[in-house]
Amino acid sequence: MKRTIAAIGFGAMATLGLTAPQAVAGEVGVQTVSCIKSVGGTGGWVECTGSGQWRTVSICDFEADRTSVWYSQSGGTLRKNVLECRFDLADIRIEKR
Repeated sequence: MKRTIAAIGFGAMATLGLTAPQAVAGEVGVQTVSCIKSVGGTGGWVECTGSGQWRTVSICDFEADRTSVWYSQSGGTLRKNVLECRFDLADIRIEKR
């Protein structure tokens, strides 16, 4: 029932040309960074586009995970190699703030 009411409400807004409120760029927790990653063997890289702060966490097999410093960017594209693992890089986690 709630979904039906919400769908009707959004449909009415679209029909009348109204939009839902958008987040303001200065609000806390708003990120405009979009990232892709590549994992292979013991290393990899992350490439982020936009503005914000982010860091990488190398998820390593058979050893402790490795966390990079925070990177800040105010636009454009930034590519960083992740910290390598000694044995195997299982995955890369991208943290944003």
